[in-house]
Amino acid sequence: MMNYLLQNKKLAMRLGVGLIAIVVLSLIWTQVIRTPAYSVLVDGKEAFIVKEKEDVEKAVLSIQKQQIKMNQPKLELSSTIDYQRTFASREDLLSGKDLETAIQQTFDFNTVAAALVVDGKPVAYLETKAQAQELLDKLKEENTLIDEGEKLISVAFAEKVTVQEKSVGASQIMSLDEAYQLISIGTDKPQIYTVKEGDNLWLIARRHDMYVDEIMRANQLESEALQPGDELILVRSQPYINVVAQVEGEKVETIPFETKTEIDKNASGVRVKQDGRNGKKKVVYVATKVNGLLDEQEVKEETILQEAVDRILVKGNTVTVASRGGGGALDWPVYGQITKYYQRGHTGLDIAARSGTAIRAADSGTVTFTGWQGGYGNFIIINHGNGIITRYAHCSSISVSKGQQVARGQTIGGVGSTGRSTGPHLHFEVLSGGSFQNPLGYLR
Repeated sequence: MMNYLLQNKKLAMRLGVGLIAIVVLSLIWTQVIRTPAYSVLVDGKEAFIVKEKEDVEKAVLSIQKQQIKMNQPKLELSSTIDYQRTFASREDLLSGKDLETAIQQTFDFNTVAAALVVDGKPVAYLETKAQAQELLDKLKEENTLIDEGEKLISVAFAEKVTVQEKSVGASQIMSLDEAYQLISIGTDKPQIYTVKEGDNLWLIARRHDMYVDEIMRANQLESEALQPGDELILVRSQPYINVVAQVEGEKVETIPFETKTEIDKNASGVRVKQDGRNGKKKVVYVATKVNGLLDEQEVKEETILQEAVDRILVKGNTVTVASRGGGGALDWPVYGQITKYYQRGHTGLDIAARSGTAIRAADSGTVTFTGWQGGYGNFIIINHGNGIITRYAHCSSISVSKGQQVARGQTIGGVGSTGRSTGPHLHFEVLSGGSFQNPLGYLR
């Protein structure tokens, strides 16, 4: 009996020691290794862990006070916050600045911002109305380009633009530069192209089915000069806000001479009976420019300063192909009103004419390209030698083929409106040494 009691006593002692050990280990686990805490759920998803709920409330209040100190609109919490009891390692608990950073990264806050509203739709949000007005002033300043001899009559936006205070998510607010890029080209994430050795604007535009002037306009380029490593924005600019400027001015324009042909059955070949000479006229006009580029021009008055003199050719029974004439002058490929001049962002002349009007080679040379070329539509390129190249866009038809030799004045196609075009016209370009030139400096 005595032995039985002793054995039970030893067993009880062992069980007591084991129970104490379990309690101690549990206390160590809960108080040292794991501690009671709260898992913070943001819109139903676990974000981080804190010791007490009040830690989160204090951190949010601290963030709001910092906003007010920096004279910024107060942030209002818009996320749904829930808490779940849990146990966590002390090192996993967030507090202080770490907690504030986590809250700013995971919580959604609303704030009062200045909304740029275009035709009734908010398109960008800035911190203050002053910033929004600064952006609008910058748009007008950088898109109102006045040429020599012009004066500004008025400048306005094509769209109805207002600035309104709205409550929005703080993450929607943009910096001034981000908002300016979005408003002026239509996206805040354009494709970026890095210029490589041997690149030029024509090659880059061709690869990406764009106009050269679209690239120049998106990047505000003053010339076609590029350097390896330059970064270009490749996007067809579709601004949310367009700047419309009315200007009036006067300029001296060239009156192109006409070429007339007389038939002499007793002669052979072609000879020049009378050299042509361009005339000059003073033009007083009112023009509309959109984002700095000529859109419409109305001539108010024209004064002839010097009459043009016709070029007269005498053609015999046998026609000979003339070589490139002296002086480097080019003939007009088509006659008509110039609707758009060579300027920043526009690499050639737009000459209006009836659809199907004959397009003539500006000089003798070799056709190096014919066919469809994206926005240029039906397209012809002629190499005239000595680094001179002419290009003819939007053709309704093409009458020559690649590799063909053409004579000055030979019909190469017809005026059309193919590609990206708003009506029948010829877009005519001149390149010298690979760089775009003002065609008016070469035409006679």
